[in-house]
Amino acid sequence: MFCWGEDSQRGFWLQRRPEAPDEAAVHHLEVRYRLSDLSAASSVLGFVKSNGNAFIMRTAESRDGRRVRGKQKFVKSKEKMKAVSCGDEADVMLLSDRGALLSVDSTHTPPTARPLEAFSNIQVSQVSCGIKHSVVLTRDGRVFTWGQNSRGQLGLGKKSSGSGSPQLVQTLSEIPLVQVCAGGEQSFVLSVSGGLFSWGRNDCGQLGLGDTTDRSTPTSVQCLNMKKTVHVSCGKDHTAILTKHGSVFTFGSGRFGQLGHNSTRNEVRPRLVAELWGAKVTKIACGRNHTLVLTDTRKVYSFGRDDQGQLGRGDDPMVPLPVQLPNEPNNVEIGNIFAAENCSFATCLSHQDVHEDSNPESLTQHRLDDVIDKWSSESVPKSWKKIRQEIWRMFSSACCLNQSFLEQSRDKHFQTSPKFCGLNLKRARRAFKKLVKKDDVRAEVEAAVLKLLPSLQKKTLSVEGLRIYLLLIELLHVIQKHTRQWSTKLAEAVAAAVISLSVESLQVIGDWWSSLSASTMVRYVTVWKQAISVILTSESDPYKSGVRNLLQVLQYMYNANSKVAESQRIPDSDFCLVIYRDFLHGDLLLWRLQCRRGWVNPQPVIVGNFPIVMDLQSKTMVFGLNAYYNKVGEIPELLVNFFMSLGCPDMDYEYFELELRRASVLEDTFEELAAADPKDYKRRLAVFFDGNFELDNLYIKDFFYEVFHEMVSAESGMFMFNDSETLAWFPSTAAQEDQRFYMFGVLCGLALYNQHIIYLPFPLVLFKKLLGVKPSLEDMIEFSPTVGESLQAILEEYTDDDFEILYMDFLINWDGKEVDLDPKNPEKPLTSRNKREFVDAYVNHAFNTSVETVFQAFKRGFFQVCERDLVKLFRPKELQEVMVGKHFQDWEKLKQNTRYEGDFNSNHHTVQMFWEVFEELSENQKKAFLWFVTGFEQVPVLSKDKIAMKIRVRHVEDLDYDQYYPETQTCFSELQIPLYSTKEIMRTKLMEALSNNRRIRQ
Repeated sequence: MFCWGEDSQRGFWLQRRPEAPDEAAVHHLEVRYRLSDLSAASSVLGFVKSNGNAFIMRTAESRDGRRVRGKQKFVKSKEKMKAVSCGDEADVMLLSDRGALLSVDSTHTPPTARPLEAFSNIQVSQVSCGIKHSVVLTRDGRVFTWGQNSRGQLGLGKKSSGSGSPQLVQTLSEIPLVQVCAGGEQSFVLSVSGGLFSWGRNDCGQLGLGDTTDRSTPTSVQCLNMKKTVHVSCGKDHTAILTKHGSVFTFGSGRFGQLGHNSTRNEVRPRLVAELWGAKVTKIACGRNHTLVLTDTRKVYSFGRDDQGQLGRGDDPMVPLPVQLPNEPNNVEIGNIFAAENCSFATCLSHQDVHEDSNPESLTQHRLDDVIDKWSSESVPKSWKKIRQEIWRMFSSACCLNQSFLEQSRDKHFQTSPKFCGLNLKRARRAFKKLVKKDDVRAEVEAAVLKLLPSLQKKTLSVEGLRIYLLLIELLHVIQKHTRQWSTKLAEAVAAAVISLSVESLQVIGDWWSSLSASTMVRYVTVWKQAISVILTSESDPYKSGVRNLLQVLQYMYNANSKVAESQRIPDSDFCLVIYRDFLHGDLLLWRLQCRRGWVNPQPVIVGNFPIVMDLQSKTMVFGLNAYYNKVGEIPELLVNFFMSLGCPDMDYEYFELELRRASVLEDTFEELAAADPKDYKRRLAVFFDGNFELDNLYIKDFFYEVFHEMVSAESGMFMFNDSETLAWFPSTAAQEDQRFYMFGVLCGLALYNQHIIYLPFPLVLFKKLLGVKPSLEDMIEFSPTVGESLQAILEEYTDDDFEILYMDFLINWDGKEVDLDPKNPEKPLTSRNKREFVDAYVNHAFNTSVETVFQAFKRGFFQVCERDLVKLFRPKELQEVMVGKHFQDWEKLKQNTRYEGDFNSNHHTVQMFWEVFEELSENQKKAFLWFVTGFEQVPVLSKDKIAMKIRVRHVEDLDYDQYYPETQTCFSELQIPLYSTKEIMRTKLMEALSNNRRIRQ
């Protein structure tokens, strides 16, 4: 062993004393044993031999005022020791290899180690003593502190005189820790993935937090995140950290040059010791005011205070320089370094021992990776008690779970961040499959987790504390998939824990979910869907269960999926549940009751809350059922339900009547709507044309067709159109008093409310805005491909040179008007720095700012008819498809689905002649035929694959079939064809029939 500094060579039992020792030199001490640990404070030094024996040496003042170390004294104990830590008050803590923590009164002769009562049933992993406080890390990952607390060094949330008994640092309970370290009056802990946390005194910046304010609770040293920190060491007022790549950062007091930056300046943030660049450091150690490092070439460097020779060299103390070691014995190298109060030590190892020491065991505590195989393979009944204890120790500790199944490949778990969880989820999945093979093991695991979940913190100090939530979802998935009978209790408990997390924690978990592969996301979604389905189908009263929490977690996952690029996103349909109609019906009634009373118990579960789990059929059913209840007016809903259950015909309605002239249908409609009481809009709709007061749904179809085709046309002048005149949008030039846009909204609302498809050639952004979704560049590309693609090129292709050559500014032309997108900065130039601002402003002007007044009028009219909460059941694309229908081109499907009645069948000569004529029609003519037969230009979205028609003979009295046109019953999608004599006559009559209905656009 080598030693240097204050009285460093005294007190040890040596094989041979050095000749004429030089107090200022580095001494080679020939001890008869190997040291496994050493620690020294101002009045005591302790060390542990490799055989587990512990010794202490007291330091006292001699008569001439010098500090003199006494001889080593054996510490009496039955334990085999592995570590020692000394405090300034002659406190000595010893740690045994079985995890027992013992205290030594160094003033007592002979010194005796006595177990600390507080840890009599707790196994300890590490202990570190500061000047007047101590920090302990237990094997189950908890941190305890005690001692003086005047600077917050106990981390308990406030400063105080201190505590004489160990106190749990609760804020660290979920973080997987591998090291604790106490300095003068500061404390540090290090997590398994390199996260560093500090608290206590900070007057010199020794906490590394960028300021000089003391902290009384653990605080993350953010600037060291993802630096792969593997070790921390503290002096009185300074701190050093070592990274996995061998770099050293120091911070705190630089008064004596102990930071190694060739300066006496304090550093409030971790700063790389540049003078060690090129050397890979393997160990670091801080004394009171000096620092030692050991490199992979087994060289020792030192820097800092040297008044006692503790640097072991001459020259500049403020920069790292090699310690001047005597010639080492053959076959011996430096194995470890210890920086004590004002002295330093370096232990020697043989070449073989050095090689073994270079591959130390992992610092992690209990990890599931290591024990699950044993649990699943162990079959001896006598070992069950031990296995059960291990299960509870592992699964009732968040930090044990959070340090399991780390992504070790290329040390990826050190990159853990709000965007990356650092877990190997495949390995976790494989392990959990083994775990659930035995029912008794699985049952104990579930019981332990259920006990743990309520204790989890809402806001964790580190993202590493959130890994547990991903692992528990993996566990739930395996339990559901590989267990015949499983309870939803665990899933409900996990969901309750998730939704109780802080907004910041939920954001992190959401970002982790967003980074998952599509297959993993599907598995996670399935976990919650299965639990919800079990509750909704088997629970006697699902409203009293934890189903809302499960639905809320599913909503969080849906939100996370929405952030994923569309090509990698799982379909929205993957979130849908099979929900019984009766449940949705009851949920709707609760929602209606809640709307009237403001509060109801139980509250609706799905309707108005979680539309993501409803498929389009469920949404349209709920929307239509609500409209039906509105139309029956004041009739009690229970009575309505009773008549519906008996299959009774529709009850008497009060109608919202529109009396119109076909010649002026739009003008009359606006007048009728303006004169009506808005409450009447929700009654059943009746339309009468030209004094004919017959109730006929065909008139309603005609009404919506005629009104929307006339209104959304260039001739009406209400809207602007894109360059290809295929899509309409609100004008930016409309007068504020123009009530037509309010009426337009009412008409769109009436169409949706009465479930009629309409001609509405608007881009998707219309429906997005109705649902509160922000317009995007994709909307501009849809409406105006030329403008949209040029904006996309500005974002993705233009270089700085392009902007300089083109000299573009924030002036645009929209709807025939020149607009300055940044009026506060006229003629503002477009550059690579503000291109995103320009594109966003362009899109915002087109779809928001320029149409604000008219769109708000439209929106007000729309929601005058339709309940906002029920409209929000739909996604933008769904709302568009429900209102506008879907384009139909599968004419072969129409032919296959056609049914023949009366004298007709598929082989009938007239039928075959009809299909030959039909196949010769143009695409637009076929669309006109579709409207002629069904009353729809587009098909209802839920009926696209079911589109069908009936064909029967049109009988005429005079039997002169060639003189008659085909007829239709649109309510039944029925086509009646006379028995034409030739194909040419059939073609002519069919074309004339379509033309007379004004549905063909050549």
